[in-house]
Amino acid sequence: MTDTKAWVAQAIRAAREQRGWSQGELARQLSRTQTAISYWESGKRTPGLEDVMELARVLEREPADFLPPTTSRRPVRAVLRSTAERLAISDVDAAIDRLLEMADRREMPAKDINVRSRQPQTAANELLEKAAVDREPVDVQALAERCGAMVIHVPFPDELSGLIFAERGGAVIGINASHPERRQRFSLAHECGHMVFGHHLSVSDPQLHLDVKVEEGSPPGYDWRQERASNDFAAELLMPRRFVSAAFNTERDISALAQRFNVSEIAMTYRLANLGLH
Repeated sequence: MTDTKAWVAQAIRAAREQRGWSQGELARQLSRTQTAISYWESGKRTPGLEDVMELARVLEREPADFLPPTTSRRPVRAVLRSTAERLAISDVDAAIDRLLEMADRREMPAKDINVRSRQPQTAANELLEKAAVDREPVDVQALAERCGAMVIHVPFPDELSGLIFAERGGAVIGINASHPERRQRFSLAHECGHMVFGHHLSVSDPQLHLDVKVEEGSPPGYDWRQERASNDFAAELLMPRRFVSAAFNTERDISALAQRFNVSEIAMTYRLANLGLH
């Protein structure tokens, strides 16, 4: 299989799995046979332009997501810079260049977990169960990689906590390496939520996430429903209800619990309150 066919095959499979669809369901949506979908995903055949447009429509993606990238990263770089400019993030150009250079040198991780649920807490627990996570602290980077994300830690301006964009059938997640470790962990879990839920995950519409105070208003493109879903997913992923409840039976000190789960004391305080334990 050529690199181009393999890239297209992976992109179709990843987009289908993000929707939680079987090959049969995608075939039904496209009015095609399941064999046709199987051939596309195995690289035996490559969809034509009209097929790509239909794939984009039914999977709610951009047509470019099913077209192999050129050797130039200028389009992605331009989109990221333009988005940062709209969000009034300064001094970010060098960080974006560094992120893309690192992404170019790395292989995309092999995706072996597909989360089907679209309900935040259920989705987080589905991921934990499929990864056989049975204790805290949760290795959130390993989970993100098993979902098909390349995770890169690079210094960003302070107001930018993380970003995510589509890449080679998966996603690249950039996390602000200048932030404290526990804050980076929550940012990564939050971006993982966006990836699992497929929130506008495309090359032409990257997600850049800022720490914005309520009184400062919402940045352009902000969708509070998506942000809340990703925050709820992150809280459950890093501090699963069953793990926190069990730990709380033997440890009531918030600082000790925060250290045990490797989260901030503020995050643990909110989590205990939300679970009715504090």
